[in-house]
Amino acid sequence: MRMIDLSHFIEEGMPQYPGQPEIKVERLAEVEKDGYQLTELKDVVHLGTHCDAPAHFIEKGDTIEKLPVDFYSGEAVIVDVPHLPDRLMRPELLEGIDLKVGDIVIFRTGMSKYWREEAYIKEFPYLTEELAHFLVDKKVKAIGLDTISPDPVETEDFPVHHILLGNKVGIIENLTNLEAIDKKRFLFIALPLKIKGSDGSPVRAVAIFE
Repeated sequence: MRMIDLSHFIEEGMPQYPGQPEIKVERLAEVEKDGYQLTELKDVVHLGTHCDAPAHFIEKGDTIEKLPVDFYSGEAVIVDVPHLPDRLMRPELLEGIDLKVGDIVIFRTGMSKYWREEAYIKEFPYLTEELAHFLVDKKVKAIGLDTISPDPVETEDFPVHHILLGNKVGIIENLTNLEAIDKKRFLFIALPLKIKGSDGSPVRAVAIFE
């Protein structure tokens, strides 16, 4: 079995969605002084490589602990996204790809290489509403992206989030290392923390190959 880590480090100074507070990682105790080490982490649940629960945008939507443990895990298919001058990801991207019911669709845009640059926030490609509806119609289980959002940061109504989460299609954002995936299909695992009442969670995302 071969396993590839698809998760960013969680650390101070890491990119955050515009408007979110800065992450704080503070050492509360040191082995040398206190006999043990203890670290405090302060941030919102949507940090780094993370998943969105339906409750993130859907009134009375399921919170993270109410979802099946495999909600963000399963058979995945990788979709390469070429440079798009208008940044719009349309259904045509999936032409020639045999999507199965329950697939997790991983969009490989290459944006993770800009993780600490302004381009990561301002220049990433995003899904059109047509593509979101197409994915719902195909009954995919979830989508994963190496970008900060399936919607543009300029949006005020987050239509793609509403379409996907409103139909219980999971969203995993800020994946990385997708260039290491050398097969079209693989097992994708992303396990959220079991935070009661939460609208999302950091995940450790991995690709597994036999």
